[in-house]
Amino acid sequence: MLINEYFKGFRFRSFFIEKALVCQMLAFFFHVSSSGWVSLTIDEGVLRLSVEDSEPMLLDIKDIDDEFAYPVETAVEFNNYLGKKITNISEYRLEGIKEGCVGVYIECGNEGFSIVEKGSCLFLFDGIYQDFQEETFLSRLNI
Repeated sequence: MLINEYFKGFRFRSFFIEKALVCQMLAFFFHVSSSGWVSLTIDEGVLRLSVEDSEPMLLDIKDIDDEFAYPVETAVEFNNYLGKKITNISEYRLEGIKEGCVGVYIECGNEGFSIVEKGSCLFLFDGIYQDFQEETFLSRLNI
């Protein structure tokens, strides 16, 4: 699953309370060639990659009439990875902590991008992220 698949699209889910942004990205979704849509979350030091049963439907904040809103948008920042092959996936892990995942690096040959968890929100970075406050290391996932 995922290794040797190709990216076909990217989306993310935000979180708003009373139309005020709380978290730009709670979940990251990517569409790949064989597995379909996959969700990525990091919560309390645990990375979760899950194949979705259906496409995460685009939903604008203005179309949600609720105090708590979870809109889904296209992540156009990573359109340069469309069609790229996933060659490796690694976790950023905190030294000495069993459930210490603080991010993930998705490699596409000689390039890649990072998704880092900070304050319960996810942030996207092009390339390997190196600005962690704590001692971290990359650990390759066997998926």
